[in-house]
Amino acid sequence: MLSPSVYTRLPVRSLERHYAAVAYDVNRALDQVHDIAIEGGYDPFIAELIDFLGLLKDSFKDRTWREAVLPAARGHKVAALVHECPFTRHSFERPRGYPGDAGLLDFVYRHPVARPSEEAATAGGRAVMAHTVNVSACQAVRQRKALLARTIDAVADRHPGAEVLAVACGHLREAEESLALREGRVARLVATDQDPVSLEVVAGYRETISPAIETRPLSVRHFLAGRHGLGSFDLVYAAGLYDYLEERLAARLTHRLFGLLKSGGRLLIPNFRTGVREEAYMEAYMDWYLLYRSRAEIEAFAAEIPPAAIAQTRYVEDESGLIGYLEIEKR
Repeated sequence: MLSPSVYTRLPVRSLERHYAAVAYDVNRALDQVHDIAIEGGYDPFIAELIDFLGLLKDSFKDRTWREAVLPAARGHKVAALVHECPFTRHSFERPRGYPGDAGLLDFVYRHPVARPSEEAATAGGRAVMAHTVNVSACQAVRQRKALLARTIDAVADRHPGAEVLAVACGHLREAEESLALREGRVARLVATDQDPVSLEVVAGYRETISPAIETRPLSVRHFLAGRHGLGSFDLVYAAGLYDYLEERLAARLTHRLFGLLKSGGRLLIPNFRTGVREEAYMEAYMDWYLLYRSRAEIEAFAAEIPPAAIAQTRYVEDESGLIGYLEIEKR
C-alpha cells in the first residue's frame, strides 16, 4: 500500500496555480506504485494502480483531474508498463479512430481473434492484461453479451420468424451464443454500424451462423433522420451505444428506435451505472470515457415516447449492478 503521507499531501481543492504541486505529488505516489511492480509483481501493481487512480479521481474536481492529474499520470513511467498490456494499449491508441471499438471488446470477450495480440505481448503485458480484462466492468460486459444472446432466443420463442435489429452492432459477438440464430428461428437480424470493418466481420456470420444476418452501414444520424428503410422489428437493441450518448440525444434516439417496433415488440437499452471501480484507470491509461448513469437517468431515455404507446417498461440490473437495462414494450 502507498504510505499515508502520500495520500494526505494530495490537495483536495486545487486552483490552476497549484497544478505543479498536484503533478509533483501524483508522480511521488506513482513512483511507489511502480516499485510494487518491480518488487512484488504486476498483479499487486495493477490492483494498487487502479485503486490509487480511483482515489485521485474522487479527490479532485473534474478540471484538475483532466488538466493536472491525467498529464502527470500519462507522463510517468508507469504508463509504459501498463501499455505493454495489448488491451490497454489498443484502447489508448484507438486504431479505428474512436473509443471502445469492436476490436477492444474482443479483448474483453477473450475472443480467439484477440489471442495473437496477447501472445505477442511481453510477459508483463500479459500479466497486466490478465488483471485488466477480469475487472468488474469487463465481467459486466461479458454478462451483457450473454444476456443479449438469451434475449434474441427468447424473442424467437415468443415470435416465430422473429425480426431483430442490432444498432451499433460492433462484431455482433452475441450471435455466436444465440441458439435461435443457429437453428434458423430468426427470420432476419439486421446489424447496423458506422464502422465498415465491424460490418465486414459480421457479414462473415452469414456463412458460419445464419444467412438471416444482414448488415447495413448506418450511424445514429441515420436513425434520427429516419433515413434507413429498415422496416419493423420484434426486438431492437443497442449493446454499448448509449454509454457514449448525451442525455437529450439518447432520448431522441430512443423515441426513433421505439418507432421501429412492431406491436408487442421490445426495445432493450443497456447503460453502465455509476460506481465503476476502474473508471479512473480507463480514463488515464486507456483514454476511454463512458457516460455512467443512475437508474433514473437510464429510465429517462423513454421521456420522449408517448406513454399511451408503451405497454410496459421494465428496468433491471446485472448481477454486479454495474449495467442497468431499460426494456420498453410497444403497445
